[in-house]
Amino acid sequence: MSVNRVCFNCGSSSFVSDRSLGGKIVCSRCGSSSFKYKSASFLKNKKLVFFAIAIIILIIVI
Repeated sequence: MSVNRVCFNCGSSSFVSDRSLGGKIVCSRCGSSSFKYKSASFLKNKKLVFFAIAIIILIIVI
C-alpha cells in the first residue's frame, strides 16, 4: 500500500495514531499533525509545466 501523504514540516511519510490526542494522526518523526498529499500527477508539478511551456514556445519561435 503506497502512502499518498507526507509531513508538512519534515517530509516524512511515516504516521501514527496518537492515543493521547484521541486518535489524531501525527508524524512519527517530529510529532506534527499537519500533512500534505503527494502530487502524483505531471500537471500538478508547476515547475515541470512551466518548463514544458517554455520549451514549446522556444520551438515555435525557432
